[in-house]
Parts: sequence; structure tokens; C-alpha cells
Amino acid sequence: MEHRLKRPQQRSFPLLNGLYLLLRTTGIGIGIGAPPSGTLALDPELLLMWRQLNPTEQYFTLLEHWLIHASTETIGEWDRCSDNCRNSLISVFNRFARRPVLRLEDSNARYGIGGSAMDALTISLMDSLGWVSTEYELPAAGQAQQLARMELLPFGSAMMDLLTKTTLSNSRRMSEEETHRHGVLQLRLSPYFPEWKQNLELPEPEVRSGKYTWRVSLGKPWRRIVIPGELSLESLADAILQAFDFENDHLYHFEYRDRRGQTVQIVCPEIRDANAWTDEVAVQDLPLAEQAAMTFFFDYGDNWNFTVKLESVTEDDPTLNEAKVIQSSGKAPAQYNWDDE
Repeated sequence: MEHRLKRPQQRSFPLLNGLYLLLRTTGIGIGIGAPPSGTLALDPELLLMWRQLNPTEQYFTLLEHWLIHASTETIGEWDRCSDNCRNSLISVFNRFARRPVLRLEDSNARYGIGGSAMDALTISLMDSLGWVSTEYELPAAGQAQQLARMELLPFGSAMMDLLTKTTLSNSRRMSEEETHRHGVLQLRLSPYFPEWKQNLELPEPEVRSGKYTWRVSLGKPWRRIVIPGELSLESLADAILQAFDFENDHLYHFEYRDRRGQTVQIVCPEIRDANAWTDEVAVQDLPLAEQAAMTFFFDYGDNWNFTVKLESVTEDDPTLNEAKVIQSSGKAPAQYNWDDE
């Protein structure tokens, strides 16, 4: 992938961006630790499951994870809507409505297709899946490769015709259940591809009972807090606020990235419209590895952002039945900047 960019980024290379999206969305690629020292690794258990799939199952596993389960948030795009991958595919496909070959000789012809990082990713994945063929120009100074020609192949046309009549219909929006369930496309495609029998499914997160040690920081000041895993996130929130001498008089939520790189929020009980609440989720239910971090957002007016890093999970301590601060550093900031009056 030739380029003449001075500061290339991952999004400068649509194929790499697309492969990264699939790697994270399938769960085969997992993040370890937290930025800026976090790393990307392969999950050996899921990699073994992947290798046990036949080629047809591997192909459609990637297709389904792209169109059903992927979120653009995983690759750092602002739109968190999982429908964006499908919408981009429909948008690109609609450009072939009048002719199967698109020639993009200049910037005006390219307008509306391949110009955004999302469309460029879509075209690269369509090419990798055998739906289109593409040709690129050599890059000019300061540019990545420029798309010059794209042809819709018969297989891609047949697949899109089938999917747009059912799963990818413009008027049909995926339900929350569908975006988490595997085999959504299998119902439509298995009559044409009978070799597709198994799907790659993420294993259920392991519940780790024990004593959880967190390093909670608010800028430079930080506190080390231990808490039994069976206590709720509401208890952890109370402990954090008490450790920094804050009054618990505002709304809050915890936020973390799951193994697919997508944001999960667990909100306080006072917020009604949500998928998970802190008084119903135990600390040990969090799918966070050691050295991973989440954010505790408190007070949506003043926007206090606490970094909550999981340092260790150790054996149960029978003497510990509540959250406890075991180490402190730095003076906590004042919650309210009121004058004497």
C-alpha cells in the first residue's frame, strides 16, 4: 500500500483499518492494559475456535461481524451507531445503480464515494470479500493511494440484491437483540451456502470472585481502594466519592470499552433509560482484565472524570466486607468552587 504521507495513520490505509475492525469485532484481537501503554494481542481460545471453522464459516463470520456486530467507534470514528457500517455499504452499492463500472478520474468524480474513511473502508472490505474489483492510482505528494476504478462483480451484485431485500433494507433497523445474537445472516444465506453450520461466538466473561484493588485518580491526586467483588458498582461509586471528599448528590455512570472496542455504560439507578444500572451489576461482573481501566463520570454539569484502573484481583479476604481506602496521594480538589459568602 504505497503512500506519500508525512504522518500516516491507520485510517490512511482502509484495508488495515477494515482488518482491524474485524479483528476487534470478532473478539480474536483484544486490548490489554490501557492507553497509552496498552497493547493489542490475540485471544488464544478464540483463535483456536476460528481455526476449527471451515473456509465458508470463516468467510461468513467476517461478513456477519462487519455488517451486524461492528461499530465504527472501534476504529475511532465519531458515529457510534452500528448501522453505519451497513449504511455505508448500501451507499456505495447504490452508486452502481446505472452501471457496473465506476471510473473516478478526478476529485469531482470521487466526491461521495471513497472520500470518507468509512466509505474507503467499505470499498476495501468489499474488494477483500470478492464483491468488487478495484484499481488505484499511484499517490501524489501528501496523499495515500487514490481509487481510480471500481467494478461490481456478479457475486457482489447477487449478494447485495439478496441482502438489501432482507437484512440490509433501508427501512429496517437492527434490534438490540440482533446486534448481539450470532447467526443473523445465517437464516438468510444458509440455503445457498449449506457448509455454513457453525459460528464464532464470544465466550461468556469469567466471573472472578475475590478482592479487587483499584487505583482511582482525578488528575494528579489518586486513591487506592479495595472492595469485595460481590459488592455492587454503586458501592464502588460511593467509595470513590468518599475517598475524594465529594458529596454523592449528582448523577453518574461508569464507562469502559468492551473486548470489541465498543463503549459500555453502567449508570446510577436514578437514570431510567439505560441497559445496566450500578445497583444491579457487581464489581466481579465487569469483564475487565488486570491493568485495564474504566472511567467514572460524576456530575454531568461539572463533569468530573475519574480514571479507575484495576490493579489486581486476589483471593477473598474474610475480614473485608466493604470498600476501603488503603493508600492516598495528593489533595483532592474542591467539589464546589464557592467563596466564603
